[in-house]
Amino acid sequence: MEVLEINLFEYKELIDGKPIHIATVNTENNLNLAVASDVKVIEDNKILISVNEMINTQENIKYNPNVVLTVFDENYEGLRMFGVAEYYTDGEYFELDKKIFDEALFNERGIHIKGAIVVTINKAHKYI
Repeated sequence: MEVLEINLFEYKELIDGKPIHIATVNTENNLNLAVASDVKVIEDNKILISVNEMINTQENIKYNPNVVLTVFDENYEGLRMFGVAEYYTDGEYFELDKKIFDEALFNERGIHIKGAIVVTINKAHKYI
């Protein structure tokens, strides 16, 4: 696997609005894998994930913020990304999340976002 220099804007088409897997670990070191599709690259090394459920993921990030994300296209080409996550229920990232995703989420599913996860990516591997 090729280790990449990180500039997530080069992978916006692959990441934005597509299903992304987020792996976390709980206090007993058990793994949790969740899928999110309300996702957006917001900086060259940051991904915003809108939260409307993912209760285990939220709790796990509070305990251990290290996460692994995977995203791939229909040909199974994509990225495995390693980073540090933070969970927000207010502030700048939460407001950005609401601005980007809340209206569509409410119109599609009748619910509002509950929080925002921002992952700062430190390392990425490309799948070919």
